Amino acid sequence: MATQSVTSADNLVDHKSHRKYGTRDLLRLITHYAHPKKGLFLVGILLSFVATICSLSITLLLKQFIDAFNHGTSGHLLVQLSLIIVFQLLASVSSSFLLNYTGVDAVSTLRSKLWEHIVDLPIPYFDQNRTGELSSRVVNDTSTIFELISSQFSNAINGIISIIGSLVLMLMLNFKLTIIILIIVPIMAAIIVPMGQILARISKAIQKETANLNSAAVQMISQNRLVKAMVAEKSLKQQGTDQVNRIKGFSVNQIKLVSILNPILNIILLAAIFIIIVYGGILVQTKALTIGSLVAFLMYAVQMISPLSSVTGLVTAVQQTVGATERIDNILDSPVEDKRVDGKDLANIDKISFDHVNFGYQTDKMILKDIDLTIQQGERIALIGESGSGKTTLVSLLESYYAPTSGNLTINGDPMVDFAIPALRNRIGYVSQEVDLMPGTIRDNLLLGSTTAVSDTHLVDLLGQVGLTAWVQELPAGLDTDVGERGLNVSGGQRQRLAIVRALVRKPSLLILDEATASLDNRNQERVTELLATLPKDLTTITIVHRLNQIEAYPRILFMEHGQITGDGNHDQLLATHDSYRDFYQLQYRHG
Repeated sequence: MATQSVTSADNLVDHKSHRKYGTRDLLRLITHYAHPKKGLFLVGILLSFVATICSLSITLLLKQFIDAFNHGTSGHLLVQLSLIIVFQLLASVSSSFLLNYTGVDAVSTLRSKLWEHIVDLPIPYFDQNRTGELSSRVVNDTSTIFELISSQFSNAINGIISIIGSLVLMLMLNFKLTIIILIIVPIMAAIIVPMGQILARISKAIQKETANLNSAAVQMISQNRLVKAMVAEKSLKQQGTDQVNRIKGFSVNQIKLVSILNPILNIILLAAIFIIIVYGGILVQTKALTIGSLVAFLMYAVQMISPLSSVTGLVTAVQQTVGATERIDNILDSPVEDKRVDGKDLANIDKISFDHVNFGYQTDKMILKDIDLTIQQGERIALIGESGSGKTTLVSLLESYYAPTSGNLTINGDPMVDFAIPALRNRIGYVSQEVDLMPGTIRDNLLLGSTTAVSDTHLVDLLGQVGLTAWVQELPAGLDTDVGERGLNVSGGQRQRLAIVRALVRKPSLLILDEATASLDNRNQERVTELLATLPKDLTTITIVHRLNQIEAYPRILFMEHGQITGDGNHDQLLATHDSYRDFYQLQYRHG
């Protein structure tokens, strides 16, 4: 069943990746996930409409003011003009605020949904997707949607109103002059539309390459110690330069098109204005047109032509945003981890049974093969074997990160799939070999995920058991000291011991240590070993071990080879009966 769900999810993603995204998908994303405040948005659009009408009216009043000025009857028109300018200003300010607020609120909602969804995604999703790309979706792609909602859409609406209103008023002022504009506008549109489509494709390419750069930067920064240790700065610099140059190449193409487009449009606009002035001047001289009407006509011509870029810009913006929609959709439509919230609660882990369990990340390649194993409460087990033998994968099944491909995995005699995942994981303390602390203080990290109150006395007691009390007391802020990004203000050994304390704070039934003492020196490794010896007798521990200097202390040792458990016993038994274990043990001591 687990395999079927994964296959269905893969088919869904595959189907979505091959279908063409459009405006309907963008609208669905905005309405379904962003939940924009429609009332505020409509009020903002209405005020924007009012502001545009006021702008058109100002030009009309200006015409009347100029024509009346010569006759000394322009006083009341000046008052009307001043009032409309003030009203237009208030409407514009209110509209701008409401539309931008709607955009900010909608994108904040979308970002929260996206953030929460990513947190709930299953481990296999993160195995297949790069961290930097996911962060780019949360930040960059949602910003594109914000720009569309808060700016592009309202600008286009205003532009359409301005174009239609200006055209109607120009026809009322002078039909012959309007013909000139009606010739010019299609010419400009014929240039703007195809150029806008090309710019949209370039912009989409820039977004894609920027996401790749973001992903590479996250990886490079997080692995900076490795880069310096391997003296790989030169190759990393070249990689970054190549990536930046790809973005630069697309950006230069974008600049070229804009640099060509704007002067051409300006020349056409100036030519139109020149023709209108010349022909309009003739009409003024023949008394067929007043000076005020000519000035108003010129202003309406500008008010009609200027918004063309906003209207066509909406098409470009929508195309850009559709690309962002597809990338965000691919995340939001990815199935979240089934937490089995309706499953059974789990008070304690008394018995774990693997009944002929097989598992593979791919169905045709098994990592674990025919695991037949029973673990009783309170056992202290060492899990050893060559790298790649399946040790970490085995304990990952216990955490329900993955489901067995076949066979049965039971807890206390009941199938593991019957238990709610949070209830199961709350009973397990896990310490990995590579410990990354979360941003925040020492206290924040020790209490990560804790659902019950834990006293500072208890924390200090646990820290003392792993030899960290003196270190914490020497810190200026004690438990409230910030650990820095990924815990880099803390040494590797200290991070490891903090992770062990963090696992014990949960008071687990099962403690899994995945080579948890790898970063510790012999003295602190002994401290941790002594700590494990003092743990409650009913606490089951599984320790993945590579360093065998204290392997004799484990009453039960499981030896893994090629995804199978080939040895099960104590040190003396395996040394006497298991050739691979004996060779593994002797080889390690032979090389120190």
